[in-house]
Amino acid sequence: MIPISKYTKFIAPFLLLIIACSGTDPKSGDTWIRINQLGYFPQSVKIAVLGSKDSIGCTEFSLSDAATGKPVWTSETIRSAGAWGPFKSTYRLDFSSFQQPGCYTLKAATAQSPPFRIAADVYDGTADFLLRYMRQQRCGFNPFLRDSCHTHDGYTIYGPMPDGTHIDVTGGWHDAGDYLQYAATSANATFHLLFAWREFPTAFTDSFDASGLPGSNGLPDVLDEA
Repeated sequence: MIPISKYTKFIAPFLLLIIACSGTDPKSGDTWIRINQLGYFPQSVKIAVLGSKDSIGCTEFSLSDAATGKPVWTSETIRSAGAWGPFKSTYRLDFSSFQQPGCYTLKAATAQSPPFRIAADVYDGTADFLLRYMRQQRCGFNPFLRDSCHTHDGYTIYGPMPDGTHIDVTGGWHDAGDYLQYAATSANATFHLLFAWREFPTAFTDSFDASGLPGSNGLPDVLDEA
């Protein structure tokens, strides 16, 4: 039996998020459309992927208003990519020429995509949003759980010090969502945070303090995390 813990309350919302983003339509069977869930810039390349576990043909797809379901655009700009992984049929659906901002769904074969937006602001706030994951993986004081870990369980083995020597291993992030830590992956994560800020400083805001709790501290949040 799995004990109830502080993590349990996060399981249901997580499962709902997976279902909401899966892109599965009740009528689609074994056919799905995958889109950029953040959305697309009006003038950017816009590609979706149709995949089916059945051998299907697809020569046309349509774009519909997400609110009304009314088709607004139809295209035959489709390229078959053959079989891939578990799919017997895959297609690339190109709707780059459609540039009208709005919220839409794609329909092809028997599948319908989740709603997505075409707008100039689809990536606004994305950089700061990604930092939420880093905060959730913090070792030591974790602002997501408002608790601390690895405060007394760091011990050496096969090293120059006697096995079982206690050392402080708080800091950095847990690797791959578990409780392991590695110097190489932590260094790589730190480099990318600093590199992202150097290249795109205006993409980040200051909404959290150094501990990861809400509140401005005069420093971009990406630097707090690094």
